[in-house]
Amino acid sequence: LVLNNEENNKDYTIDIMTIHSSKGLEYDYVFIPDVNNNLLPHKKGILEEERRLFYVGITRAKTGVFISSVKKSSFLAEI
Repeated sequence: LVLNNEENNKDYTIDIMTIHSSKGLEYDYVFIPDVNNNLLPHKKGILEEERRLFYVGITRAKTGVFISSVKKSSFLAEI
C-alpha cells in the first residue's frame, strides 16, 4: 500500500502493489503489512532474495515507512 502526495495537491492517491512492482519507484509513504516470519521472509523463499526484496520495499519511501507485524520477522531485528 503506497500513499503518495502529488506536488501542490492536497489529495492523496493510494497505489496498492507488490514490492516487486515497486522497484524503481518512489513514494512519500510506504506501508508494508504482515512482516512476519513465513510471510516476509517467506518460508519457501531464498533468504537473501527475500532480504533484498524487503530492502526494496523500505527504500521506496521518501518521508516514512510503516511496517506492521504480529510476530517479529527476523528482518525487523536487522533494521
